[in-house]
Amino acid sequence: MKKNIVLWTALSFILAACSNEKGSGLMYDGRLDTDIIQVSAKIAGTIDSLLVEEGDVVRKNQLLAKIETDRIEAQLKLEDAQLSELQTSTQALQAQAEQVKAQLRLAEKTLAKTQKMLKEGAATDQKRDELSTQVDVLRAKMQAIRAQQATLTARKKQLQAKRELTRLNLRDARLLSPIDGLVINKFKNLKEVVQPGVTVLDVADLSTMEAVIYVPLVELDKVKIGQKAALHIDASDRTFEGRVKWIASEAEFTPKTILTRETRETLVYAVKLAVPNPDGILKIGMPVEVEF
Repeated sequence: MKKNIVLWTALSFILAACSNEKGSGLMYDGRLDTDIIQVSAKIAGTIDSLLVEEGDVVRKNQLLAKIETDRIEAQLKLEDAQLSELQTSTQALQAQAEQVKAQLRLAEKTLAKTQKMLKEGAATDQKRDELSTQVDVLRAKMQAIRAQQATLTARKKQLQAKRELTRLNLRDARLLSPIDGLVINKFKNLKEVVQPGVTVLDVADLSTMEAVIYVPLVELDKVKIGQKAALHIDASDRTFEGRVKWIASEAEFTPKTILTRETRETLVYAVKLAVPNPDGILKIGMPVEVEF
């Protein structure tokens, strides 16, 4: 009888060891999630084209929607015309400046000769004074032209900056996909008016999901960055593999008073696992069971 008891006890220890080796991992319930990118309008206007629907697969930089640009294009044409007119005025002013420069050089040269002739008695003071006045007038005229040129240059810079802003608005009228992913939400319809910052579509990359679980403080030392885990969902018998990519550095549900043994057991830390999802089986919001 004692021999049977010893054998049964030994068998129990072996079975317990096998059971622990197989299922000794920790089990946690969690939820699947992923980063959702909001594709928002950058300018105000009416949605002129909406090229995707919820569930559509999209590529990075693919055109998703377009805001009407008739007014922006008209503004751009106006600014182009203003720049062209300004260029014509600049060229005309430059020609005038060259003419005045030539006149000034001639007047200065004539004045110098007259002053020399005056010393030799071959010219009069009146002639010298007339030439000196002419030089002063031409120099003043040259200064005025330079001031006008500076004004035109400043005006040109303003128009170029305004034109660049218009071109940016024209570019921002095109809503492009920021990533390879899936359209998961559509908030606006064709011909609806949108304002800057209003979300038109949500896009997410579902090729890699994120499982979020909460690990009690007393078990936190058993979970490490890079550690693998098996994941199970109700919608499939398939087992998915995840890897711990982040562990919170701060506990949640932390009591504000002094910790006791009981309250320490209620502290939990958020843990995130990266879960490959090449077949798209995993969905946002799915409950998941994580086993280490």
